[in-house]
Amino acid sequence: MRTMRATGAALLAALAIVTLFAAPAAADTFGYTGVVRDSDGNPVGNACFALHTSATDVAAEHCSDASGRYTIPGAWEAPDYKIRVHAEGFRAEWWYGAPDYLNADKVSIPAGSVVERDVTLGRGAGSISGRITDQYGTPVQATVTVHGEGDVYEAIAYTSVTGTYELSNLPPGGYRISVYDNQRGVQWVPRKETREEATVFTLNDGDTLTVNEWLLPLGTVKVVVTDAVTALPVPRPCVYVHGGRDESVCGVNGIVDVLDVRPGTWELDISGGASYFPADPKPTVDVVRGQVTRVAYQLRPGAAVATTVLDAASGQPVGGICAHLVQPRWGGQSAHMRQYCSADDGHLEAGPFEADELGTWQLYAYQPIGPFDPPATRYGAQWVTANGGSGDQREALPVTLRAKETITIPPIRVDPPGRITGTIRNAAGAAVSGVCAYPFAFHPGQGASFGANCSNAQGQYTLSDLGPYRWPVEFAPSSASGYAWQWSGDVADRFAATLTKVDRGATATVDARLATGGVLAGKVTDGASPVDAGYVWTYNARTGDIASASYANIARDGTFAVRGHRTQEVYVEYWSLTKGCWYAPGGRYGTKVAVTAGATTTIAANMSRTCGLRPYTTAQSGIGTASGAPLAPIMAAPTGAGR
Repeated sequence: MRTMRATGAALLAALAIVTLFAAPAAADTFGYTGVVRDSDGNPVGNACFALHTSATDVAAEHCSDASGRYTIPGAWEAPDYKIRVHAEGFRAEWWYGAPDYLNADKVSIPAGSVVERDVTLGRGAGSISGRITDQYGTPVQATVTVHGEGDVYEAIAYTSVTGTYELSNLPPGGYRISVYDNQRGVQWVPRKETREEATVFTLNDGDTLTVNEWLLPLGTVKVVVTDAVTALPVPRPCVYVHGGRDESVCGVNGIVDVLDVRPGTWELDISGGASYFPADPKPTVDVVRGQVTRVAYQLRPGAAVATTVLDAASGQPVGGICAHLVQPRWGGQSAHMRQYCSADDGHLEAGPFEADELGTWQLYAYQPIGPFDPPATRYGAQWVTANGGSGDQREALPVTLRAKETITIPPIRVDPPGRITGTIRNAAGAAVSGVCAYPFAFHPGQGASFGANCSNAQGQYTLSDLGPYRWPVEFAPSSASGYAWQWSGDVADRFAATLTKVDRGATATVDARLATGGVLAGKVTDGASPVDAGYVWTYNARTGDIASASYANIARDGTFAVRGHRTQEVYVEYWSLTKGCWYAPGGRYGTKVAVTAGATTTIAANMSRTCGLRPYTTAQSGIGTASGAPLAPIMAAPTGAGR
């Protein structure tokens, strides 16, 4: 039996190709040449080589002479062909060792050399055909492969829409058969997992074997998910079988049935929504066709918030609305906080949160607008209240997280948006570019956002997609600009800000006139030695919001200078590599320090005795901080106007 479709070195050895650099067999002839023989080594005359461009179309045909010698001339820019070798009394042979056009390789005829290739033709042929169905008798479109014993022959056929297949012109011999489709993987006939278990079918000359196969059902993974504390079922568990199935499957009341799982050993992702931490470590399962593999797993509960997002006018659920959790004080929002978004049924859960993330929070809800596939219906941002929305954080519903519990709050009711625009100028009336505006207290610890919310060369900015409520606006120049952070109404803090009503589909105007920023300078020591690495934050003493252009690094000699203050009282927080503390002789939040726009205020702090330690938590910048260490903020000024 001839080798079929070998690869690499095995192919070259089996075909015994010799490239001739001496004079060709005929003058000025290039291409393939050689001798056609039968299995006993006798030459075969009038064996013809048909050059196929399709299964039925033949471009040319070249036949051997009485001594069995053939030549297929090459030509420059000739296409690739599939070549069928046929002679009376012999089995047709498709190069290289294939039974038909589908299995044959494309052959490029050499145009600059002569390649010697002898061909052996065999006698006798048989066929294998049948029908492939699933366990219910439904036709399956799949790939059927016949494997010659000893790995010397292999050919494929594709089933039709009725599940039938046929492979003709096969050499006599022994064959095993496998069936493959993308969903079920490989099954060996009859209904076996491995080649070693498969039946060897003997094919004799003239035989027509019928081999039908029904595919075993794939495996099922049944996962029972319970609460590690209460042992009660997890309400909305989901399971993803890595490699076994290409989608996540969810269940209810602690039960997830993952059907149609491919056989094999797979790792499971098990989750319980925002109320539970995902499975850690991830369990593995051994899946067998037609069998149910059972897994029991307990998920560790965390603190969470659950609600539903509804259209305020129609009461219909709204998907794609996201929320940040923000603390009323010592917080604010950054550009890259963790967000929690509603599903198509409006269900929204935020969590799970660890014990150090507990406390009282407020929800800021908004609709992200990406560059692709924008939502058909637009909704405005809001602070979530008990019965609607607001632009004023002070009116937001307080949500107190409790360890290992899910708190359910009233629905979030969203409204169509409006926007705020305006012009930012300095005290002399000149437009100021690169100043970013926010409808909330901005915390730069996780990055700023640059775009239309930042002023362009004409000093103009725009805040889009705001809910129809009364909003403040914060203006946050970079520390290098020399200007102070401020709020609408040209004031220092959020509680004093002028609130502007935004109407649906309308544009309100809020201009700003910037003041020269005040500087808080000083030196940080720890005992007698300067603190030579760290940074300093300032917070407005009344609101707890970040008070200036982010932070200042502590220099090697312990000195610092925090720029960008309007006139106000602030709390000062210091961070070194080992600890953080407030500027305060004994007070938890520190001693108030008065800073003045356009002036420099100097203080000195000894971290060993003049400030109170305050362990850092994610509360400092709102849930979503990446680690338990303070974050150096990203506050580079925009490089292009209106960026």
